[in-house]
Amino acid sequence: MRRAAIVFVHGLFSSSATWRDLKAQLSGTPGIAQDFDLLFFDYATPRLSWNPLRKMPNIDTVAESLKSYLADQPISHERLVIVTHSQGGLVVQRFLSRMLAEGRGWELARIRRVVMFACPNNGSELFLLLRRGLMGVTRNSQERELRPLQASVQETQRRVMTGVVHAQYVSRDRCPIPVVSYAGESDNVVSPSSAVSVFPESAVMPGDHFSVIKPGEDGRLLRALLGNLEKALREPFPEESISSAPTYSQVGAHGEEFLAEHQLFGPVAVPTSPWATTQFFIHGGPLEQLSDIDVIVSSENIYLQMSQFFKSSTSGSLRRAAAIKGAGGEILEDVAGDSLIAWLRDHARYGLPVQIGTIAPTPSGALAERNVSRIYHAAIVTPVDGTSDYTVNPHAITRATHNVFLLARRERHELDLPLSSICLPLFGSGRGGITLSRSFDLVWEALMTELSNDSSWSIHFATRRRRSYDMLKERLLAKKQENEARWVNRGAV
Repeated sequence: MRRAAIVFVHGLFSSSATWRDLKAQLSGTPGIAQDFDLLFFDYATPRLSWNPLRKMPNIDTVAESLKSYLADQPISHERLVIVTHSQGGLVVQRFLSRMLAEGRGWELARIRRVVMFACPNNGSELFLLLRRGLMGVTRNSQERELRPLQASVQETQRRVMTGVVHAQYVSRDRCPIPVVSYAGESDNVVSPSSAVSVFPESAVMPGDHFSVIKPGEDGRLLRALLGNLEKALREPFPEESISSAPTYSQVGAHGEEFLAEHQLFGPVAVPTSPWATTQFFIHGGPLEQLSDIDVIVSSENIYLQMSQFFKSSTSGSLRRAAAIKGAGGEILEDVAGDSLIAWLRDHARYGLPVQIGTIAPTPSGALAERNVSRIYHAAIVTPVDGTSDYTVNPHAITRATHNVFLLARRERHELDLPLSSICLPLFGSGRGGITLSRSFDLVWEALMTELSNDSSWSIHFATRRRRSYDMLKERLLAKKQENEARWVNRGAV
């Protein structure tokens, strides 16, 4: 028994025989036979059925059948890759959606990739009038789901995008699984725009609706599959939700979750190149108590709209701290909020989204009294339409980190500001749903690139939560040891 398996799911009016040529090539490919079992899920999808004793299963029923099929697979299959053709992609999406709706997100964690070929994500218009007439007589429930703009398909897709594609951690209602969609460049059954749809990982392959899954002499199909299979074996399993941690309403009154007073860990000298070290600091407690830091970075949404003053988020706390207040604590001037709106108007983006990773600078307002010079606003989280959820693209975190340094160096030169210290939050670990350790690792990777070329900075991390503060200390010391093993043991520093 191999440690992983590929599960093939065929399309409408088809069977597992559609995978015959691909199966033969994969079985003879070095590495595949050693690492993967090849499994084939079959379901009833006849063109016509006049038997009154036999009912055509709809997509929901087939999805339930797939659920029981996967549940029966041996637990020795630590990782599963699902490869689909045509309607098979809709079946898998419906299965994922129903599992999340049932609160069974944790059970999806061993599915490490879904690869869809020619999936009619936006429907198929080929011979639509003929299909409606013929299938209306035979009552083919599967064909009805292939018609454009089907509400059931769109609702399934919405849940999959939110709970699978853009998910950052495993919980009862979500599980991050990479989903890759391939279109056939000559496909007249499912157009490339329908096959690609809203899925961010997508590509166009040679072939029509059926030959797109037949190995060709150019080897592109095999290379694409091998790349996905290699990633499925190599990429780590998703982390669990941090929602099990105590909430503020549960423990805030006792100070067990949010730190009531400022705490400082550091400096910690970390080698960041063969010839230099960087001083790192970790701050815990209210952001309003930060001082003597040149630039404080705030995590915002892609519309660069700050949180309200009464919110306890990083954005809301910094907005409140930067505001000029009257004797009674009333806001006289919303320095950060108003300046950010002015920046958006100057760049013709007010009311419109900016690119992920964009950095907008504003004055520090009242924080100048604490020797804070600038607040940088980073476009990190993306609102999910029709919900109160947010998603975070990991590229937004790394891009924003790089852009912070790009802007700081430019403001040093153009505004003659003596900037030398930067304070970063754990991007996306709040409403964005990304885990603390994942956020830290993404920021750290970008920091090492920046600091290896420019060691003129000190780096600060800030968090309000005790759990995050403790985690940051552990992660920083671990990274220090890794870098020392890389540089010091070579005698480079």
